[in-house]
Amino acid sequence: MRLSRILLMFLCVVSAPALAAERTMIVLDASGSMWGAIDGRPKLEIARQALKQTLAKLPPTAEVGLMAYGHREKGNCADIELVVSPAAGSGAAIAAAADKMRFLGKTPLTESVRQAAAALRSTEDKATVILITDGVETCQADPCALAAELEKTGVDFTAHVVGFGLTREEGRQVACLAERTGGRYIRAGNEAELKDALAQTVAAPPAPKTTAPKTAATQASVSVPQATISTPAKPGIGAGFLVKWTGPAATNDYVDLVPAGTKEIGGELSYAYVEKGKDAELRAPGTPGTYDIRYVWNGPDKRRVLATGKVEVVDSKVALVAPASVPAGSAFEVTWKGPGQARDYVDLVPAGHKEAAGEIAYAYTEQGNPATLRAPGDVGKYALRYVLEAAGGRQVLVTVPLEVTAASAALAFPPKAPAGSALTVNWRGPKGAGDYVDLVPAGHKETSGETAYAYVDQSEDGETVELRLPVKPGAYVIRYVLEGAGGRRELARVPFTVEEVAPATLTAPAHVAPDAAIAVEWSGPNGDGDYVDLVPAGKAETSDELSYAYTRHTDGKTASLTAPGTPGRYEIRYVLQGVDARRVIVRIPVEVR
Repeated sequence: MRLSRILLMFLCVVSAPALAAERTMIVLDASGSMWGAIDGRPKLEIARQALKQTLAKLPPTAEVGLMAYGHREKGNCADIELVVSPAAGSGAAIAAAADKMRFLGKTPLTESVRQAAAALRSTEDKATVILITDGVETCQADPCALAAELEKTGVDFTAHVVGFGLTREEGRQVACLAERTGGRYIRAGNEAELKDALAQTVAAPPAPKTTAPKTAATQASVSVPQATISTPAKPGIGAGFLVKWTGPAATNDYVDLVPAGTKEIGGELSYAYVEKGKDAELRAPGTPGTYDIRYVWNGPDKRRVLATGKVEVVDSKVALVAPASVPAGSAFEVTWKGPGQARDYVDLVPAGHKEAAGEIAYAYTEQGNPATLRAPGDVGKYALRYVLEAAGGRQVLVTVPLEVTAASAALAFPPKAPAGSALTVNWRGPKGAGDYVDLVPAGHKETSGETAYAYVDQSEDGETVELRLPVKPGAYVIRYVLEGAGGRRELARVPFTVEEVAPATLTAPAHVAPDAAIAVEWSGPNGDGDYVDLVPAGKAETSDELSYAYTRHTDGKTASLTAPGTPGRYEIRYVLQGVDARRVIVRIPVEVR
């Protein structure tokens, strides 16, 4: 009897499921934008070093894995890979994998986090995902919606987001992924801040599991300040209105307008950052109704709504619904409501402009609704107007303010590449019609005379362009140039070095018969347009060759040329094709006899 009881206890022990250890997945942004520099160093180098140092400090029992996106091919939103499965003692393997990665693709961060959660079995076990990104979603997915889904379906799921070099506006777009799962959004603007952010997330001890909501546990440790918000306004659709507020006015605090009853932070209809001592201006939406206005506090752990008020938006016979502010040079839409008669138009003028002429930009209402306008290149206060073309003359029926803010752009690419090669440049900017990325010699100031260029609105993936490099090595600059209403403006410039190409080689018989086929073994850059040719001895021009073969049309090592029918001394050459010229990089003699 005693033996049977012991056996039964043993069977119960071995058949009981083992308690799963908490596991963490690092999701690393390996997209092309990580070539962007901070303090003169590519972000990818900084991230590799910071990650290596952080992983080295982990306890040997910590189960950590690595997922990466954008590291195998450009332009592919499916380029997501589980590189290292979560396991104890995996730190060295993760660091080694990060060191070998190429950085060249898009930013499917939402799907990457989804796959990381699935790999961690978040619906069965406690799971933590730590996203390290230097960009926002570029694959038409909603990180906020995913956060809500994972928080609902996960046993105890948490996502932390480290925004490496993100702007304030970019951070707003990804912070919800952390906040809606009880995690933290941490902005890191340099190497020291990135190391600190990783220490607070990757290297932080796991939080004790609790059945209480994660937000309740966090709220208890944070002193939450008081705030108020209200407005006496009853704005018409699309109109601007002022809200009065009191509150902590912390950095990045803002007031927003959302559908009535909205609890989530993010996806607001209108918002404005608070400034001490000033009322904030919001823009009414295009649909009448009652909405909530809120004071949102940027607290030490996350954003919180401190106060909520009401505003009633009423209908109007004539209205313009547009953003309250737009970047300089950008294209934006204006939804209009009005007579819509032939020759009526929506225009953009300087603030205070009274004449129904002298507009900076305009669009006739008969061209469609919404109308598309282009912002000027100069920052400042402007106005949008609906102008009626009537029998007695033009009349301005409604005016709404518009602020044109400073446009920004960023460029990311390897710091050097061989002459004549194709360079992929990752860009962010206004993406206006006529904006372009170009390459010019170092010190070049004019927005013309570029050596190479590519229009950003012709980018196939919306974030990269390809530039063909010149044949002359040296110091150059790559720029983002804005085509604004008042002319072109340089928004970003990054130094770049065109290197000398690696030595090319040619091997062929020293003597050949007239009209004979010549097998030429070659090695070289093999760029688009490179070729091997045969010319009279001493010929300097890269034209009028007697025979030639493009290297990309060969088997990769042997080109076939035809000897001329006239005996004499000739040369076989490797010709490099650049964006601006051709250059002979190696030549060997051959005699026809």
